Amino acid sequence: MTFESMRADWPEGRKGFGEDFFAKRGRTAYHFMPSGNCWYQYREMPEALARVRADIAEGARVITYGMSMGGYAAYRFSEPLGADAVIAFSPQYSIDRWRVWWERRWGSQSRAVMWDRQRPSEGAVKHIFYDPLNLDRRHIRALRREAPLDLVRIYFSGHASIAYVQECGLLDSAVLDIAEGRFDAAQFEQRIWRRRLASATYAKIRQRKRTGLFRRLRYLLIEHVLERRLGTAGAPDAAGLTPDRAG
Repeated sequence: MTFESMRADWPEGRKGFGEDFFAKRGRTAYHFMPSGNCWYQYREMPEALARVRADIAEGARVITYGMSMGGYAAYRFSEPLGADAVIAFSPQYSIDRWRVWWERRWGSQSRAVMWDRQRPSEGAVKHIFYDPLNLDRRHIRALRREAPLDLVRIYFSGHASIAYVQECGLLDSAVLDIAEGRFDAAQFEQRIWRRRLASATYAKIRQRKRTGLFRRLRYLLIEHVLERRLGTAGAPDAAGLTPDRAG
């Protein structure tokens, strides 16, 4: 099950998020495509989700997948879809301004927040890809208070974690490994760190971190530590390498 993210326009006849990817591999996929940047705050969502769930073959492994707004939906709607796993790139915790007063990057075309407190599936493994050096860490910190998460840290990706992973040539394998239940987050963090120079997103975000003397020194130190942990001589586990704190 995939959920589309925010768009600048909504052309008719567009394909669903990941539609070509799954079609080429002969995978059954359902694609939720909203009519606008409303964060799936539709009253019809329970009925739509129930219809899709009823169409899934008994015993099939169910994965919800999305990024940003789509990641929010993949996480929030994993329970009614009976998901076995969630793949969410840079998901947002909430769109309620009272709950995330510090978030000013995104807006919504709807004032409704009907599904903002929808709990995720307890049984699903929730794979969350994000950059701990970006404001998204505040959303992830809030999500961790709701449920256990399998965190995948994509350093220096900003909000564009999925673009970074794709540019490094690892998106296909990550999605398929999760779908087949063999994904290893620690190994993946090592692999993508070692391929970071292939990513235009990394180059752009890294350049932004070079402004100002203190800022430049701070991120030079962070990158040095990351290289020791995740580089060719690195240790296998980078958990807790940098604090997921606001600031």
